[in-house]
Amino acid sequence: MLSELDALTDLAAPERPFDPQQHALFVSGQRCYLAQHPHHRFTSPIDNHETLVNTLETELAKCPSEDAVVFGVLPFCKSEQAQFLVSDHVQTLDKSHFTAYLASQNKLDGVRFPELDNVHHRQSQTQYEHAILRAKALFEREELEKIVLGKQVDLYFDDALPKGQVLANLLQQSASGFPFSFPTESGATLLGVSPELLLKKSNRAIFSNPLAGSAKRTSDPAVDVQRQRTLMNSKKDRFEHAVVLVEMSQVLEPWCHQLHIPSVPSLLSTATMWHLSTEVEGQLHTPATHVLALANRLHPTPALCGKPTQHAYPWIKALEGESRHFFSGIVGWCDKHGNGEWVVVIRSSEINGRHARLFAGAGIVHASNPTAEWLETEAKLSTMLNALHATTAYRQVTQESLLETA
Repeated sequence: MLSELDALTDLAAPERPFDPQQHALFVSGQRCYLAQHPHHRFTSPIDNHETLVNTLETELAKCPSEDAVVFGVLPFCKSEQAQFLVSDHVQTLDKSHFTAYLASQNKLDGVRFPELDNVHHRQSQTQYEHAILRAKALFEREELEKIVLGKQVDLYFDDALPKGQVLANLLQQSASGFPFSFPTESGATLLGVSPELLLKKSNRAIFSNPLAGSAKRTSDPAVDVQRQRTLMNSKKDRFEHAVVLVEMSQVLEPWCHQLHIPSVPSLLSTATMWHLSTEVEGQLHTPATHVLALANRLHPTPALCGKPTQHAYPWIKALEGESRHFFSGIVGWCDKHGNGEWVVVIRSSEINGRHARLFAGAGIVHASNPTAEWLETEAKLSTMLNALHATTAYRQVTQESLLETA
């Protein structure tokens, strides 16, 4: 299991060339976990927690290796199927070593980045802002306290995207966070670097780092400091964050004999964003509790869905107009002992050939400004746009589109 592998010396390079079409990757801290020995794949419904855990344990038991680990991704919607990949064992590499290896492999392969041809916002700015106004009407009727509204953007390039190089870029530009790569059954690869840890479990110990409330970073140090202060003092963002913590506490408390949730959030930074952050720690009543028994109960949190969750769910699909599939789902791993680590699928993209689909969302509360929320989603696309070498071209194409419709 990974807790034992952590004590071993990291490999200098993968045992075989890393192939994003077949192999899975999860990065935590400075450790890269690679699944390059797939035993089998399977799917599972996620609308019943016990069924999900039983399916995982049954499928893992089919692999004779005690070191077998399952990597997987759960969709946002509970009515859709999760996808899993069982690996005989997992290789561990230092993040810097694996990043250097990928760069070397891409150089040997003569990788070049294709040019961005076209951008299709599956929901226009006008449509997105109108959806926010409709959501605010729900707050007036006291049907919801918060809802998260996302948008999906399709990028089309003039040639197939080099997934290995995209992954290398994500690793290089992300000093923190949780980079991941998972090959889906459709032939696409889900790539990203999540800033948000939903749940980590090691024996009795659990850890979570929910994020809610965001501000775009800037290269001007003085302005960046001011944005930190503004975010920490924002009543709207603090309320949005508090909603998440209340629900997380309600889910976790029955399973824990000890649970610590700080009363005041801190700030967490990525390369492009500031987030309100709270580090939650707990001790379970029993180490037999499976990580996904809890993670699936937490998922989706109000940070990705809304509050009350059961009321926000149907409104999200109605207002967004389409399924999120794996976007704002969770991705991670677990072993035969029920330990594991799962993060939220944000700052990510599904890449298939010359097509990349990106997703970004914003938490909407009564005080939300529709235009400001649209701009926040644009800022959140930056992680993947940078990794795709498409930031400048995206802005040009988007600006040209705005001028044509003016």
